[in-house]
Amino acid sequence: IPIILQNLITNSLAVVDTFMVGMLPGEEPMSAVTMANIPIFVVLLGIFGLQSGASVLISQFWGKKDMDAINRVLGVGMYAAGGLTILFSLVMFCFPLSFMGLFSNNDALVPLAAQYAKIVGFSYIFESLTQLYIGAQRSMEHPRLGLYILSISMCSNTFLNWVLIFGNLGAPALGVRGAALATLMSRVLQFAVMVVYAVTNRRFRLRPAALLRPGRAILTAYIRYATPVVCNETLWGLG
Repeated sequence: IPIILQNLITNSLAVVDTFMVGMLPGEEPMSAVTMANIPIFVVLLGIFGLQSGASVLISQFWGKKDMDAINRVLGVGMYAAGGLTILFSLVMFCFPLSFMGLFSNNDALVPLAAQYAKIVGFSYIFESLTQLYIGAQRSMEHPRLGLYILSISMCSNTFLNWVLIFGNLGAPALGVRGAALATLMSRVLQFAVMVVYAVTNRRFRLRPAALLRPGRAILTAYIRYATPVVCNETLWGLG
């Protein structure tokens, strides 16, 4: 049940943005956010594939109580997910109009979608790292952590949407850009909560030396298990 709820929350964050932007006058804002979330959906599937590949290995090493190896798997996953999302966010930031133009030739929608994409792309750097750690804890018999962290993210995202989209509590009414900023801020918050938990957690301690230098053996094993899942999910999303 906690895992089901986590997945529902993860996939509902974009829906909340779309729903609340849909309250703005006209059809263009909602259509623009919906369009911008198309490539984001594919990236989320890629993150899920990386998380799944890590989970296979972490479950095995957790059974052996090999904490050093778990840190190394997490390190490989974070390098992969971080690299993927940094590349994605830079494309969204540097070429928002050109990139969004791939999904529509509507001159009214593309600039609005670009405003949203330019900001929200960076949120998925924090999202990918959080999801990997949550997946690791799930593989170590602690599935509720993700539910707690993502619930905080969902509540903060909804509240910040209300503030920034519509200009409540004295904030400027930013519309589509407000939805993107709310998503970014909520993802930074969930990442901060995850870091605090990771640093203070005694059940599984992070080891920076293993995390930052995972080694070739773990990398090879990770590629073996993660690549098929990443390809499967990404190709399905592209379809």
